[in-house]
Amino acid sequence: MSLCAQCFQEGDHEGHDFNMFRSQAGGACDCGNSAVMKETGFCHRHGSQAQLNKPEVPPDLLAIADAMMPRIFLRFIQHCRESSSLPSKQVQEAMEDSSLYLDLLQDLSRLGAAMRRTMTKSLCNPKVYSELTQPSSHHVNNEYLSQSKVYYEEAINSIPFGDVPPGYEDIATLNGPLIHKTFLDEIVFWTVKFEFPQKLVCLLLNMLPDTEYEDAFARAFVQHYSRISVMLVQSRDSETLSNRVVHVSVQLFSDQDLAYRMTDSFHLLHIMIVSLKNMMKNICIPSTLHDKRRNTHKVVKCEDHVMKNHCYWPLVSDLNNVLSHKPIAVKFMSDPILIQEWFSFLSMFQGMNVNVRELTHHVEFEPQTYYAAFSAELEASASPMWALVSHLKDSETKHYTFSVLRQCLHALSNWFNAVGFARSDMGDPYQVSFHLPLHRYYSVFMCQAVKAQGAQLADVLPPQDLLHLIMVHPLRLQAAFYEILSGMWVRNGLQIKGQAMTYIQCHFCNSMVDADLYLLQICAGELPPDNFIMTVLDRFHVLESLSLSPRASNSFLDSEHEVGILESCLTFLATLMTVRTNIGLSESELAQLEMVTLLCMGDKTHSQLMEYMPEKCGSAAQSRDFEAVLSRVSSYRAPNFEASGTMQQGMYIPRNHVWENLYDPVYVLLRAVQRKDFQASLDRFKLFCKQSGNISNSGNLWPPFRLPSSVRSPYTDPQRIIGCRSFHAVILVLLYNALNEITTNDHLLSLTIYLLELTVEYQAKHQAQGGEVMAAPFYEGITEPDDDKPDGQFSKWFASDDIFTNANTVVSKVHLNPTPSISSCSDGDPSDLEDMDEIEAGVPRLALPGAPQPRPLPLGSEVVVYQQNVSAIVPSGEVPTTPDTPTQDQVSPPLALPPPIGSPASPVSSPVNMLVPLVESSSDGISSQASLPAPTQYPSLLAGTEVGRRGNGRSGSSRNRSRLNPSFALKPHFNRSRRPAGPSKALLPPGSTSPPQLHAGDQYVAIEDSIISLLIKLHSKLTGKPNSYRPNFEEMSDSRIGDGPFFIAKLLNKLGRHDLSAKKCILDTISRLYCKREEDSSASSEEEARAREEKRKRAKERQKRVMAEFANRQRQFMEQNKAEAAEAEAGGNDAMEVEEQEPERHKEYDCVICNQSIPSTPERPVGLVVLLQATSVLGHRTSSQKPLSVPTSDSERIRLKQRRYTLGQYMEERADTLNRHFDIHYHCLQNSWLASMNIGWEGGVHVQTCGHHLHLDCHQSYLLALRSQHRPNNTLNVDKGEYWCPLCRQLGNSVLPISPEIGDLSALVKHPSTCDSDLFEEVDRLLNDLTVPTFSTSLTNAMAHMMEDMTVTTYAKYRNVSTNPSTPSLFMFVSSILRTNLEVELVQRGGSLVYQAQDAKMDVKRSCLMPLLHVLGFHSKILNGGGGDFNAGGIGGGLHWIRQTWASISQRPVTGSEGAVTPREREVPLLLRDPVTLLLQLVLLLPSRIDQGYLRCVVANVYRVAVVGAAVSALRALNESQRDQATNTGPLAPLLALAHNTLRDSPFFCDDQVSLPDQPQDSWTVNDVTCQVRETCLQFLRIAALLKAHLAEENSPVIADPIAECGALEQYLGVWDTCSVVNSTIMGNMCGTYRASEVSSPVETRLGDLAGGTRVWCSEVAAFASQAQVAASTLLTSVHFSQPRLLKLPHSYDAIFQYYHRRQCSQCNSIPKDPSVCLLCGTIVCLRETCCKQQEVCECVQHAIDCGAGTAIFLVINSSTVIVIRGPRVCLWGCVHLDSFGEEDRELKRGKPLYLSEDRYHLLEQQWLSHGFDHTNKRWIWHRDIL
Repeated sequence: MSLCAQCFQEGDHEGHDFNMFRSQAGGACDCGNSAVMKETGFCHRHGSQAQLNKPEVPPDLLAIADAMMPRIFLRFIQHCRESSSLPSKQVQEAMEDSSLYLDLLQDLSRLGAAMRRTMTKSLCNPKVYSELTQPSSHHVNNEYLSQSKVYYEEAINSIPFGDVPPGYEDIATLNGPLIHKTFLDEIVFWTVKFEFPQKLVCLLLNMLPDTEYEDAFARAFVQHYSRISVMLVQSRDSETLSNRVVHVSVQLFSDQDLAYRMTDSFHLLHIMIVSLKNMMKNICIPSTLHDKRRNTHKVVKCEDHVMKNHCYWPLVSDLNNVLSHKPIAVKFMSDPILIQEWFSFLSMFQGMNVNVRELTHHVEFEPQTYYAAFSAELEASASPMWALVSHLKDSETKHYTFSVLRQCLHALSNWFNAVGFARSDMGDPYQVSFHLPLHRYYSVFMCQAVKAQGAQLADVLPPQDLLHLIMVHPLRLQAAFYEILSGMWVRNGLQIKGQAMTYIQCHFCNSMVDADLYLLQICAGELPPDNFIMTVLDRFHVLESLSLSPRASNSFLDSEHEVGILESCLTFLATLMTVRTNIGLSESELAQLEMVTLLCMGDKTHSQLMEYMPEKCGSAAQSRDFEAVLSRVSSYRAPNFEASGTMQQGMYIPRNHVWENLYDPVYVLLRAVQRKDFQASLDRFKLFCKQSGNISNSGNLWPPFRLPSSVRSPYTDPQRIIGCRSFHAVILVLLYNALNEITTNDHLLSLTIYLLELTVEYQAKHQAQGGEVMAAPFYEGITEPDDDKPDGQFSKWFASDDIFTNANTVVSKVHLNPTPSISSCSDGDPSDLEDMDEIEAGVPRLALPGAPQPRPLPLGSEVVVYQQNVSAIVPSGEVPTTPDTPTQDQVSPPLALPPPIGSPASPVSSPVNMLVPLVESSSDGISSQASLPAPTQYPSLLAGTEVGRRGNGRSGSSRNRSRLNPSFALKPHFNRSRRPAGPSKALLPPGSTSPPQLHAGDQYVAIEDSIISLLIKLHSKLTGKPNSYRPNFEEMSDSRIGDGPFFIAKLLNKLGRHDLSAKKCILDTISRLYCKREEDSSASSEEEARAREEKRKRAKERQKRVMAEFANRQRQFMEQNKAEAAEAEAGGNDAMEVEEQEPERHKEYDCVICNQSIPSTPERPVGLVVLLQATSVLGHRTSSQKPLSVPTSDSERIRLKQRRYTLGQYMEERADTLNRHFDIHYHCLQNSWLASMNIGWEGGVHVQTCGHHLHLDCHQSYLLALRSQHRPNNTLNVDKGEYWCPLCRQLGNSVLPISPEIGDLSALVKHPSTCDSDLFEEVDRLLNDLTVPTFSTSLTNAMAHMMEDMTVTTYAKYRNVSTNPSTPSLFMFVSSILRTNLEVELVQRGGSLVYQAQDAKMDVKRSCLMPLLHVLGFHSKILNGGGGDFNAGGIGGGLHWIRQTWASISQRPVTGSEGAVTPREREVPLLLRDPVTLLLQLVLLLPSRIDQGYLRCVVANVYRVAVVGAAVSALRALNESQRDQATNTGPLAPLLALAHNTLRDSPFFCDDQVSLPDQPQDSWTVNDVTCQVRETCLQFLRIAALLKAHLAEENSPVIADPIAECGALEQYLGVWDTCSVVNSTIMGNMCGTYRASEVSSPVETRLGDLAGGTRVWCSEVAAFASQAQVAASTLLTSVHFSQPRLLKLPHSYDAIFQYYHRRQCSQCNSIPKDPSVCLLCGTIVCLRETCCKQQEVCECVQHAIDCGAGTAIFLVINSSTVIVIRGPRVCLWGCVHLDSFGEEDRELKRGKPLYLSEDRYHLLEQQWLSHGFDHTNKRWIWHRDIL
């Protein structure tokens, strides 16, 4: 069901789940169609009341349309006929020519229901079609019509159809020519012929709301359906054609009634299946499965384009669509012939894409056909299967299931016959096909019959011989799957592993691996257990690996794969035993298990969980309880940010009880596509256990394998197969190997213990329910005597299937196969003389029955074994020296004999005749195994008798394998992998766990152990302590968290708890093994304790002697050096005096390249790593105190334009006003208005640093090295000086040189007098004596280069306000750089210097202001002609202007001039000049290092100007009555009265331009004026405070109360007691007690005459106001701007999308394909389009330059992503809109509702304000001006 956006928004869909998508091909809205959706969801235009009381259209109104419409369609048909014989390319051109004609028809169809009805009548009228298309002799165009008919008939015959199966001959659409009776029929034909032209498809779909037309269109579509399949195969662009076909069919077949009518009347199902079968039949090839000579089966060719391009997909999609309707599915399953035809079609997929294992060479070209094969089985087989199964939910539909199962079994039998598979032992172990759709159909339908329809298993099972055949291929597939994971198929390339991963992938697992496992579980429950177990071991090729013979070899597996495949075999058995996917779990339990499995492998987002949950091809069963299950097993972690700034999405993490009770490693292994996912789950499990305190940090946890739940009736528990005696014998062998470390590992041991525990649990439960185990009579003739266990014949080892009896049974010895011959080393290949595990690894030695007891061997002796039942001990001294004889260094430690139980010292009484390698402990605690030296060579005796193993270059499975003597030749037929020696003797009872005894001649391996004794010994081995197991048979804990000893103890306790004989055996075994050992251990412990005590005493005595000797030597040393120490002390005092006289050392810096720590010197200056970038952040401060929003309507857009007044606009208007009324003076700053303000609000230069230093010469070398590296996709522009900081890897593009004056106290300029009144003259003297600092050439060049870098950083239009660059404009630019950086720092501090702990203010970057101030001051002095060679006229034309400015500020005459300061014409009045600009100009032109007294004097005097200017500005904003009130009352009344009295006679207060109506008295108070003045003054105080903090290298003041900020800053700057807008007493003293009606002489202060200054400054304003009243008022109007911020986004993303995705661009007035909105100003731009390109720069890049000086943030509407443009780069920042689960939806693919994430948007804004995009985002690309 699909709705248009308008109908969706106007309908009631509250609480519904929906996806929003953009339709690319048009279509029909289903609103109003009650067959598709309920009427409650209709919009008001399509509801049941929508058509009531609507008048009918008058017939005359449409009379012309009725007459014209058939001829309009006729003309289109004639055009199609004429074009039909043209080549395909020209046909496309012909359809393009008809584009406008089709547009006309579409426009007509949109005129409403009346016109649409007229069109459909013309299309569906057979009479009209016949009259207009049939040639007639009396027709004027008879010849043309005849030729047109010829074209038409040729076109019909050009699309032939394939073979028609028997019984389908009566279906006209399959067998016979096409017959068209209406215009609609023929138009549909041309639609198929011309491959569904887009506009023609849209036209046909637009008329679907007409009911009669819909039915006629569906009939025509079905009539041509078989030809559609032909066109899909022939098409060159099958993908596009497939999409368009499905776009039509889904509109028709989603209607159940319509689809059923088409099925019932026009055989739609038959047409679909025959079309599919014919499509595949043409690409079939002979099957290569099994014996090719006997195989007559044919399968599809996966390499064919039909498979690779999914040409069948539209037909399969339509079939799934119609089968989703229950009546049609029932009709399908009721027709045996149709089902048989369907299975005939599926047989073409059975056994396709056979893989043959490469054994010698790597495959040259890896085929990629498996994609096509897996897709075909999923889409063409599994999807229809699940569609059919979804309707089989009760017993009433059981007969349909049985019908399908009968036909499936019949198809399987036919397939077995076709491939020549008659016996279960047949098959090629080097072949495998992953595709068994017939098996899976049988499995799934059988499961559904039993689970949902109450069928008995006997009703659906085949005969046992057929069941055995059915089992073989799924079992072979499981074995091959694990072979692939173990690396045995590595020569087949990566594609074979891709097949294995796809086989268990979430979208395939339900249809493939789960169905296969279910079938094998059925077989396990029905076939004989021993037969099944031995078949599994045989298919996994591990039977030979379970042999106890040291000479046994595995003829199929390499040694490196042997352990892995054995482990895989046990994993498969564990999976088969415990998985209850289809035989025991409900849908809710299964959904929980699947979700837990996903969460345990890693935290997941909601969409990932939805996507990765296994699906049944469209079935909604899994998602029914999704949210409820999710809330039970997981906790939600909201989106957060990492320390690096990386954004995390909302994640779901497992709850604690999941790890404790629900985490199932076996099921994780089944679902883990990558084995690293399983390992990740284990690591997460161990981490949880450590954090929860369940284990210690050193605990070696085992996987917490879970005990399975019971199976559902009527299934037989598959655990019955591990209850058989054969498996018990396998368990014993595995435990024995684990104890002796032969072909084993920890995971293999854990699986062995787990399977044994399952066996115990199963039989205990079985016996508790009254069940019986199979006893010996059932194995008559099989069971061997107790002392004769044939190796490999496991069914003969035990007399019953009772695990409790078998666990107690001691296996004394195992009868081996006849001994293979032994060949001489001299006869073998020298390359084979590499390994012999039987000697060096401690595996079973040969011992002869009846031979005398051996004695301990001397060092270096060797045992030589002969076939003649004789063993010889050859001393090493008698070994002749040969080239192959090992040297002395190669000889390993000797062998030793274990002491017998009766007498440890007497080897004669040992009951065991055997040699045991002597185990020594190496330094790292790992036991090292001794190897034997070479034996004496006796060629006549050794010829053909040597026992060995070939050395083929492959590494064995042993982890502790040592090199062998090269004198032993190893024969290829002895390929046996063994681990080194068994358990340490210290952990096991003497004589009880020696490696197996191998008896020659009749050859036996002595075991003398039972399962219980092996478990007890393994417990001691794993704990590292003898007798570590402590029985606790009452223990009933369900915990599955523990290590190996924990699980072994748990198993032993269960054995003893469930069976008394097992309990007695456990206790007896412990007593027999460890009682004597404990006595010996106790005696030895006492001796060891005494020895330790003696050793401790001797150590204490030795320590006392050493300490006494040390004290004696120390005393002698002190006496000998006493005089020298006194002299040294005297010398030290002198040195201190000298040191006090030495000057202070310069500050040192660490170079991050050469790692030297030295000060910055003129000869070798040091610089800071800096990043220069243009910024317009300050310019985006707005006058609106409320946040502005991105408009989502036309009215909001108009309101945004009205309210958005920025600081950039204000400064631009101010510059224009000053430029109109004052001079620029291009050659000097005298009387130039350029000295009155700063620029840089837009396009200013921001300098930031990471804080790391480097030498300038090191930096140059670093850049040269970077330039020499040619890296593809490098985002560094090294040619423009870009580089990564060598230490922190942050971006830098320049180096800020550090002046040697920084940190040098000798460079500080101190004022000579203590009188503050003299500071005025001292400042003037410093300005008059201004000189440019003299530096070395390298430092001067570095400062010049830095200035050049700052100049080119910003764009040309931002560098000056005039068209012609001049000296004043350059100085304006230089001083503005300092202003920009101070203002940006203030913005980053939140706009004020108030600090509160709860404020979330951003971290201010490390400051580089002091070095920057030195560079800017250096160039400022050069520009103003300071000193030396620069004074001759100077670049700046002299310093008189700055001295004159200082005189105006301080109201003192310039030294050398006479008279008071008087206003001059055309000079900017002082109050119209920015006080911050004045302060910065003075600081830059004064010496860089001045005393704080000078700074306080400058700040205080400029602050007076700021205060007076703020007062005048406040008065300008008042009306007359308010001014009278403000000048008479309030703390600032004296100052306001003084300014008002000076200005009141001028036109300054005349309101000619701006009307200021009187405000009500109750809405305004005098306090408002005071607050306004203080707020204006704060702008100056904050910048001045920051400047002082940097100059003094101290922290800025900490202010907690915003109300006290102004007073605190005045105190910090030292102006509190001289000129204060907070201290009313000081203000009164400065101005006197004035009222509006009186004027008296002002009070003189030490800072000068404020009253006189106010009169002079206000008089300048009055004079200017008399000439330009509006300009004076505008320039003195105070506007307060808020902090810069991004435009606020609406909460719902849909509001943005609906407004912008079809909105026109403001530049080109076209609808952009990818519209984007600037988040700084709200402008819509065309992304990646050339329509708005200006000078080869696309619109987005140009807008970034205009709006943000190269930095802009855009929201891309059609993808919901944010992109950031920074200069020449662009990056995808991320998404600020997330769905309800905290996830992104990039490209809007999921179509979920999105909502604004406030945290992410705040982070985006903070990165913009802090200029941190370059540091926080790493994935930048060059945009090359094409965005």
